[in-house]
Amino acid sequence: MRGCRWSSAIAFAALLLICACGCASECNFTQAQLQAESLAILRKDYPGQEFGAGESPDMIRMGEVELGLDNLYARLCIEPKEPLDQPARAVEIRTHFAAMMKLIRQQENRQPLAWAEARKLVLPQLQTEEYFRSLANGKEVFVTRSFVPGVVLAAVIDQPNGYQYIRKEELERWHVTREALFAEGLRNLTEKAMDSGLQGANGAEKFLSSEEGDGYDAARILVPWVREQAAKLLGEPFFAAIPNRDFLIMWSTANSAEFHKLARGNVEQALKERPYALSSRVLRVWADGRIEVE
Repeated sequence: MRGCRWSSAIAFAALLLICACGCASECNFTQAQLQAESLAILRKDYPGQEFGAGESPDMIRMGEVELGLDNLYARLCIEPKEPLDQPARAVEIRTHFAAMMKLIRQQENRQPLAWAEARKLVLPQLQTEEYFRSLANGKEVFVTRSFVPGVVLAAVIDQPNGYQYIRKEELERWHVTREALFAEGLRNLTEKAMDSGLQGANGAEKFLSSEEGDGYDAARILVPWVREQAAKLLGEPFFAAIPNRDFLIMWSTANSAEFHKLARGNVEQALKERPYALSSRVLRVWADGRIEVE
């Protein structure tokens, strides 16, 4: 367990907030452009498949299968030191979808996971309500639970080459309740959270954050160990925000007015500029699991 990594410098606290929320270089293309470029490549490279635009610019439909572009868009926009031109993007697009198509073929050819195997891979993930509405055409297909307005808790099967949201039909096949599914996911996420730890500052301005970029940072607010560590340092209730899936920030209500302004401003910025946006709402959180929307 790596625990908490500290710095007492106020400047570091401010810098971390700024970098965590908006240090990525600006993208020189839109999600709609990426969707169009990806469709052109997929139709050329896989002529036997039928591809079309999804309900939103971050989706491509392959028959009844939805292919998300968020991971690809984030990688092309955030990771490169310099913006990629169209030929360079084409190379990355082909590499990305070659791996994805291989994974789809493997899933089609393998037997469905039994619960004994699946339970080790279950993790909880926060996602917007709108995402599931668009993915399932308004039907209740996936296993979700309300979290805060506009955001739900979902359950995924997490594997090295990707993840998939768990459907209600899979719960029925496993003979597992929704409560048991989320309890198993929380146990698995607790192990991940305790292994990766938290980072923060314990000086005049106190905060803790998680930014592992594994898709489950925001969901770590559900982990009792994370809340307990936060309450010890920050007092309770403490403030928390989940502007996107890959960032959780928690800070003390006793911090300065300047810090509060900086934190809230960067939460808004992260919601607009980073992929996997969730919510700009600030939460009041207690160690025992109570969460209130401010």
